[in-house]
Amino acid sequence: MAQYSLAFDFGATSIRAILGAVENGRFVTTEVMRMSHQRVTEDGRSRWEWDKIVNKVVETIKAHAHEISSIAVNTWGVDFGVVGEDGKLLVNPISYRDARHNEGFEYAQETLSQEQIFMATGNQIMSINSLFQLLVLKKDSAQGCPTYNKINKLLMLPDLLNYLLTGQQRAELTIASTSQLLDLRTKKFAEPILQAYGIKESIFAPIVYPTEVVGSIKDSLIPELRELNKDIKVIACASHDTASAVLLTEAYTDRDTAFLSCGTWSLIGGLTDEPVISKEAFARDLTNETGFAGSNMFFKNITGLYILEMLKNQLEAKRGAKIPFDEITAYVENCPVDQFVDVGAEVFAQNEFDVKEAINSLLGTKFENDFDYFKVIYLSLAKKYHATLQDIETILQKKFKKLHMIGGGTQSKFLCQLVSNVTGLEVIAGPMEATAYGNLLAQKIALKEFDSLEQGRKVILDSSEFKVYHPQV
Repeated sequence: MAQYSLAFDFGATSIRAILGAVENGRFVTTEVMRMSHQRVTEDGRSRWEWDKIVNKVVETIKAHAHEISSIAVNTWGVDFGVVGEDGKLLVNPISYRDARHNEGFEYAQETLSQEQIFMATGNQIMSINSLFQLLVLKKDSAQGCPTYNKINKLLMLPDLLNYLLTGQQRAELTIASTSQLLDLRTKKFAEPILQAYGIKESIFAPIVYPTEVVGSIKDSLIPELRELNKDIKVIACASHDTASAVLLTEAYTDRDTAFLSCGTWSLIGGLTDEPVISKEAFARDLTNETGFAGSNMFFKNITGLYILEMLKNQLEAKRGAKIPFDEITAYVENCPVDQFVDVGAEVFAQNEFDVKEAINSLLGTKFENDFDYFKVIYLSLAKKYHATLQDIETILQKKFKKLHMIGGGTQSKFLCQLVSNVTGLEVIAGPMEATAYGNLLAQKIALKEFDSLEQGRKVILDSSEFKVYHPQV
């Protein structure tokens, strides 16, 4: 009988749970839970609905405890929770879209320059990064807020879930690498950063690598899970969603293929032998993060389909009815608009913004038909992808031959073809579920259901669907 593993795949607007097993030499999966969630305002901060998320995770594990051997969790990067001496969460985790992170960003530069921070860590300088989030808490401590001084451990979101599930505090490497608190070269927390800002190294948990077993739900801090009396292993996957997804792309094995993880955020780049930490990489606003098995992902974080999703929501509110994606696609396919904006503009990183007004301001013009803005967004994304790949190619002194695209954006044939046209590259699209597959792959390796990473990748990829797009001039 096949062993089932359970992957929790957290996105910024929804979380999913997927069962995976190897049956008759093929990889089979079933989605068993999907729940939307949103940011809520508490104490003037934008926070995640943490109790709702945890309760859904517990409910899902209980529903499938009779058939699963393991669990792993992956999430977006940079966000974390802080735990006190009593082992309890001090406050609900704050969202990376909280506006006050800019205060931490400015506060940090009173001590180190942006370039110095980049050179110490290798991470793209973004106000959302964990370092700047933490410094807001430190800044508040001077105003009498007790949270920072009570921190015993800082746990990135997947690590926080694993802690609740097992009672074990660990820092999984790929998610730690998103924090701007880790030296990507040494894979240790960056001493120059900790010293400059007076951050105690003791607040960080011991680092673990993907495929390491964190613990078991029989030792969970959650009574409902302990009472199941099941020795279900909780395994560290590549818990940054991008790292799990890139594992299933050709870029992981072929350095001439670039990757594009296209979802709420777009992450585009390639793999390198070592972190690329140079003045040139800093000047072009690029980043390094650790992938599976310690590989280095060299890329750029770009605001992605979030802009399109916001426009769709805003137009639906105006129309009083849902707008099918088929209707959007049918329009943009024949839309002559060829104007585009920089999706890296600061306005697109804000918590809330009027999409049409933002685009009008950047372009200095406006469109009569609301759907023209969708074409602007699609074209803007494709142009940004192309410019970013050119920056990376300049630094690496190479030319990419292909682009492997994963994530929700692969559902749009229009976007995939547009990216191929603008970049001039063959685009491989899929599997759409690459993140969950990467999560499950780490679990199956840990359970020794695959003899090697190579075997596991082959079984999963042979069981997956892809589409290939060629440039059409």
